[in-house]
Amino acid sequence: MEKKILTKNSALIIGAYINMILFLGHLICLISLETIFKFYGIADLMNKFAETFGNSFPYIITVIISLCFLACALYALSACGIIFKLPFIREVIFVIVIIFILRALWGISIMVNHFTYLELSSTSASMIIGLLYLFGGIKALKEKTKNTRI
Repeated sequence: MEKKILTKNSALIIGAYINMILFLGHLICLISLETIFKFYGIADLMNKFAETFGNSFPYIITVIISLCFLACALYALSACGIIFKLPFIREVIFVIVIIFILRALWGISIMVNHFTYLELSSTSASMIIGLLYLFGGIKALKEKTKNTRI
């Protein structure tokens, strides 16, 4: 029997809020997606995708990415006990850690040869989110172990 005790896990809550902002931001970008792609320097790539897979493909990619950010937020909130319990919380939280930290490391490797402030901000945000989920996930895991009766 598991004893449920809600404790404040600031790291996961902050990570969830950042992911919610990213989720909403990507949805808002759908209004002017071509301009956003130019700003991020990926317009040519997205145009090739649109030519190959259809004009709606860049929009579909953007929606899928935004839903991934939403899923990250929901898992953090679930790990904190704020919303309903999602399956595989522990595993998914640490997969999120790996994804964000790998994204940050990839960004660092890009900046070695081609530094931009845009890449610096994306890389920094990824590392911050990854670390928030790492520390929050460790705290949630310790609390679950401490509060579980066998």
